[in-house]
Amino acid sequence: MPAFAGGPLSAREPELKVRRAQRRPNRLGFAVPSQFRLSVTAYPGIRAGDVLETLLHELVHLHVGRAAEAHGWHGRTFKWTLARAMDEGYGVVGIRPRSTIHGAYAEAIERARFAKFESLQLQV
Repeated sequence: MPAFAGGPLSAREPELKVRRAQRRPNRLGFAVPSQFRLSVTAYPGIRAGDVLETLLHELVHLHVGRAAEAHGWHGRTFKWTLARAMDEGYGVVGIRPRSTIHGAYAEAIERARFAKFESLQLQV
């Protein structure tokens, strides 16, 4: 993915752990840039859009790390890189989340998935 060119993700794959939970957790995922690993939590009712958003969010953390700016973990650099990666990876553009709380991109990914599915259905 071009958004990650020149960074650590272009050279190697991170360690990924999928955790399981009985219900939706507060933290859907996390990244540990110093150990080049990330974790995503699966729970009952999770949608593909939720998983894809969380995974890409955590990959951006591995790529950007803690930026030397205000709100280093979720600041301007992180948000710009996440928006670019969402466009390149999933074709999701024009989303301006009000915060870093999960969900805005997941909804857009789900809408895009269903739009593609609906266009593939045969007319009867």
